[in-house]
Amino acid sequence: MGNEPFRTIVADAPWRFADALPGDGRGAVKHYPTMDAWDIAKFPLPPLATDCRLFIWRVAAMQPEALTVASAWGFVVKSELVWIKMTKTGAVEMGMGYQVRNAHEVCLIGVKGRPERLSKSEPSFFFAPRGEHSVKPEEFYRIVKAVSPGPYVELFARRTRPGWTCLGNEVEPVEGPLFANEEMKG
Repeated sequence: MGNEPFRTIVADAPWRFADALPGDGRGAVKHYPTMDAWDIAKFPLPPLATDCRLFIWRVAAMQPEALTVASAWGFVVKSELVWIKMTKTGAVEMGMGYQVRNAHEVCLIGVKGRPERLSKSEPSFFFAPRGEHSVKPEEFYRIVKAVSPGPYVELFARRTRPGWTCLGNEVEPVEGPLFANEEMKG
């Protein structure tokens, strides 16, 4: 990793909310440790450029909390990106939901300063198949790179990504401190 501060940050935070659902695989807490919104808001960020863009996934039931986290991290939410989930056969994937059955996820897009916008032609939604629990599709990362310049960092990452710094408790650990004069846990 170079010394240049990150210009794009992606976060799929491990939101803790009342989703105590039956079964072995239903609910975030059955897949990874979760955090309350206050702890996410206090999470130490890596060095960020003065002009930076944030892509933060939110849980439908925690919209105000996601806005609070973005603000606590120094970002102003300007837009959102909607992932319409598809099955392997191309039908809309009907998920769970307390009011209506969710067939989408929302990623808030926030800015700090005036980050460069590369593409001006990406729509605010995309269709992509649903994969394993909480895994975001490759199409999302394509859009991020089309819109926003690097260097790129992903917080709460679950796997590595070429050309990105991926930080999370399921990613292979990095030897020594991640950033000059600083250690980061995730």
